[in-house]
Amino acid sequence: MAIIEQLQQQLEIEINICDTENNYLLGQYDASLHLRQQLEIEGQILGWIHSKSEKSIIILDVLSLILQQEFEKKSLANEILEKYEEVNFFYDISSKISTCLKIEEVIQVIYYEVKKLINFDYISVILVNSETGELETLITGREKVIKRTVGQAKLGIASYVFNSGEAEIINDVLTDSRYSPSTTIMRSLICAPLTIQNEIIGVINISHPEVMAYTTSDLKLFVSLTYQVAAAIQTVQYYEQLKEYSQTLEQKVAERTLELENAKYELEKLATIDQLTKLANRRKFDEYLQSEWKRMKREKRPISLILCDVDYFKLYNDYYGHLLGDQCLKKVAQVLQNTIRSPADLAVRYGGEEFAIVLSNTNSDGAIRVAQRIQFAIENLKVPHQLSTVSQYVTISQGISSLFPSQNNTSEVLIKLADLGLYQAKNSGRNRYVLNSSN
Repeated sequence: MAIIEQLQQQLEIEINICDTENNYLLGQYDASLHLRQQLEIEGQILGWIHSKSEKSIIILDVLSLILQQEFEKKSLANEILEKYEEVNFFYDISSKISTCLKIEEVIQVIYYEVKKLINFDYISVILVNSETGELETLITGREKVIKRTVGQAKLGIASYVFNSGEAEIINDVLTDSRYSPSTTIMRSLICAPLTIQNEIIGVINISHPEVMAYTTSDLKLFVSLTYQVAAAIQTVQYYEQLKEYSQTLEQKVAERTLELENAKYELEKLATIDQLTKLANRRKFDEYLQSEWKRMKREKRPISLILCDVDYFKLYNDYYGHLLGDQCLKKVAQVLQNTIRSPADLAVRYGGEEFAIVLSNTNSDGAIRVAQRIQFAIENLKVPHQLSTVSQYVTISQGISSLFPSQNNTSEVLIKLADLGLYQAKNSGRNRYVLNSSN
């Protein structure tokens, strides 16, 4: 609400905001606020903004951006919370593997734990590819765990166990037609599905290079351990997702923050730029003059001001029309912008056909030179003006003032002096400049 109220002040517009049940969240019902703009987020109408000015679209855009950011943050937070609750549940299953953050670590822990109870030499875990739904990722190891991709043709018994959902003991794989020889030398194995809530996420097997006599007790013990393995693997997968969610959330927050900053920058530009001439507007002039006055006061340097007025502009508008009148003001504004040379100088549309130039660290001689350049450049435009009594072309009159800021004067004095100079230039026949000294 604070941002919206600040934007209203900056844009100088009146708005009210109501929800879909016509409850007013800002302001109250006003029939004169005839412009109605819909506030919609992700296909859901939240309410309306009423105003008289098209500028309210700026507030609508900023408000939509803020609400969209909040919607996405809360949506992501809810997803993370749901996953986090499941993660907590699975972490409680086994203290031995609760600290594992990688599947390879889980396999290594299981390798040493199972080896205490069952004689085997090698362990393998084959997991489902989340995109294809097929067994693909193979994690194997003894002392060192490695990860690689295995083709469907080499899955053999693992593929059968995955499809049937039933664990198997094979004491001699060479006598089993389902066995597919691979680079791993094994002769006996126990293979079981990894199941979480009736969903098979992969297959785990232990093997030995010699013919063994694995029993149903071995199988039962191994199967009971697979539930812990499956839970640990899924926990690790959730942990990886949490990291991704966290990174995504941070990235989205950063992106939305940048967008908001950009929107704020654009709003500030709109609030300080004259839309016709693209020069700074009166509001920017007041702020900038105060700032530069204080700076020149600290640095004990002079500051000058030129106030310009297009001669007989009302007659020009009446004769040529407002469209050409606007074009004329744009050309004059471009001359002023091109004339100033220091980054600290500022050309302003002061109001109507009147312009101003703030010249920091510039004395009266420097200000006169700028005024002369402006006078010459305007004459060279050769914009026809049939009703002017001083020239067949558009001309301007200029008032100049220059002061050293001190305790005894203010920026208002600088403006009054320049305004008086402009008045004298007009009364003296126009198409000229007049420097008005402080005394």
